[in-house]
Amino acid sequence: MLSKRVVIIAHGDLKDLSFYQNLIRDNDLILCVNGGTGHALALGLKPDLVIGDLDSLRVTDREKIDQFKTQLIRHPSEKDKSDLELALDHAVSLQPSEILIIGALGGARFEHAFINVLLLDIPLRKSIPARIIEERQEILMARKEAVLSGAEGDYLSLFALTEEVCGIITVGLKYPLNNESLFYASSRGLSNELTAPQVKVSFQSGLLLAVKTHAIRNTRFPE
Repeated sequence: MLSKRVVIIAHGDLKDLSFYQNLIRDNDLILCVNGGTGHALALGLKPDLVIGDLDSLRVTDREKIDQFKTQLIRHPSEKDKSDLELALDHAVSLQPSEILIIGALGGARFEHAFINVLLLDIPLRKSIPARIIEERQEILMARKEAVLSGAEGDYLSLFALTEEVCGIITVGLKYPLNNESLFYASSRGLSNELTAPQVKVSFQSGLLLAVKTHAIRNTRFPE
């Protein structure tokens, strides 16, 4: 088992580089997905591994990582899995203590962000904690329990990914659930609010998606 954390850097939007630099630990294994290599280099990181079809890997970035002796795992452009899924498969095979994914959201194509969120089930099936993190949001998938940290007033949305998530108990939310259920394709769990620095969610059965959003007041959301 790999005792350290794997950080997967995809090719989505990264705006505040200092935010991501503060997330990285010295002993993290840095796994880049194609053009995510450019993000890693911009963050001052030396990629340990680059995975994908390498179609979005810039020539200048390739020259830099060659100097670092970064391992490359190249896949054909025509394949049955996305490059991020291939990266997650490899990360899971290392059996790390945790997987942190950045650069998996944003961009012009919603379907890419959507499937990237669903791919969190890959490490979850192997009982490896995994999260997608960006400047304002943290996303995780859970069976049985989830713990998230934040500030009072941050939003937390809980969504059932199975027909029903049963026996939900929450601690640290403005509108608590006490041995209650959430149902698939229901908005009941949308935009709850943190009342403590840490939220604990436990439940008896089902698959739950948790999305924590840092609150910026006077921001309008689609209803």
